[in-house]
Amino acid sequence: MFRRGSVCRWAVFLMAVFFVVVSEARPASAKKPSTVPVGVAKVDITPDGPVRMYGYGARKTESEGIAGRLKAAALVLGDDAGDGPAVLLCVDCGAVPAAIREEVFGCLKARLPLKPERFMLCNSHNHSGPDLMGMGSISGPEREHLDRYAKELTGRLEQVVLKAAASRKPGRLAWTQGSVGFAANRRVLKDGKWAGFGAVPDAPADHSLPVLRVTDAQENVLALVVNYACHNTTLRGNFKQIHGDWAGCAQAAIEAGQPGVTALVTIGCGADSDPCPHGTVALCEQHGRALADEVKRLLAGPFKPIEPKLTVRTKDLAIPFDEPPAMEELERLAKKSYPVARLLKLRQRGEKLPTARSYPIFTWTFGDDLAMVFLPDEVVVDFALRMKREFDGSRLWINAYSNSVSGYVPSDRLIGEGGYEVNNSVSAAVSYGRPERLQPTIEQRIVDCVRSLLPAGFRSPGDRK
Repeated sequence: MFRRGSVCRWAVFLMAVFFVVVSEARPASAKKPSTVPVGVAKVDITPDGPVRMYGYGARKTESEGIAGRLKAAALVLGDDAGDGPAVLLCVDCGAVPAAIREEVFGCLKARLPLKPERFMLCNSHNHSGPDLMGMGSISGPEREHLDRYAKELTGRLEQVVLKAAASRKPGRLAWTQGSVGFAANRRVLKDGKWAGFGAVPDAPADHSLPVLRVTDAQENVLALVVNYACHNTTLRGNFKQIHGDWAGCAQAAIEAGQPGVTALVTIGCGADSDPCPHGTVALCEQHGRALADEVKRLLAGPFKPIEPKLTVRTKDLAIPFDEPPAMEELERLAKKSYPVARLLKLRQRGEKLPTARSYPIFTWTFGDDLAMVFLPDEVVVDFALRMKREFDGSRLWINAYSNSVSGYVPSDRLIGEGGYEVNNSVSAAVSYGRPERLQPTIEQRIVDCVRSLLPAGFRSPGDRK
């Protein structure tokens, strides 16, 4: 018969053994990831007066009031040692011109040890904001209004990044994926060829919603970064007020439901997808609420921890220009292609035509946990669907509209179908309106480039060399 003291000692011993066994059996993924300095900030970038608006050629007058505020948000990761910090800057803008981005980067570089490949500017491609890309074709007071706004925007973008950098403190990263259904492929086909715009339910679309959660060391949520592959075009060309469209509404809805949290939105490969239905501010709010509700649902479930060791790789993909056609054919092709029309003007002025089109691609990989791909321009959905098949889609996050927006990037499928996005694409520019002549195709060139930048562990098992 055991004495009371012996029983207590045995109980303590068995409890110790139990905790050792449980600790040894706990999966490695349950361990908390390392901390990394994180900082986040947001600033209002709404113009304070009328401006010409981006995105619809039929709008020939300035904006008529403000229906929703525009924002820019910055996430800064890492300290100033080693490779320096990484900056993700998300802007409610149709397209921030390269000159403004470079000026912002130059100002930041004077204050932070920031490398160009660690500074990513993601455009929301909002079609109800200022037309900064169109300033060159505008004159008089309207040009003066845009010039003033461009200077204000430059200062505010620098300000928000510096504010985020100054707020850095130890934090952790984690991510998960959900789904939202309002994106619909917009390309209506007849006999396999493009016939116009609409909503095509069974056509390709990417409804995935990756969410990056940024917390402090005590697990308080500081920021949520979301990505969705859909044009920011709920509001159409007859709408003449400033508004952030569904992406602006999603930010507001997320932040309203998560007090103290900063929401950032990046746009995926949704250049051939439109919000469905569309046409009103109420529908912008409906889509934004749908996205925010999915984020709220995901926050209640598990997130995959991310080791914050960041590796950045980049390649400036040079896409060669074809031999230009005769002037008569060039004039004919320019009638249905804005890129070809721009090249025609160069030739008419007697300027030297370009020999290659620069297409810089970036990858940010966080240890073995997550790979982010940054693609310029308006990339169609086939790129994301293909890369998620050929690479490890469970650890892949693809941002389009990154750093520059100057034309569509069509897939092989779209080139075969023809139509609006193809005629106004990077392919049409380098082939002078004859994108089928580009070999290898632009799709193959870009996918191969991404493959070369991703570590072998992020590729599909049969592609790891």
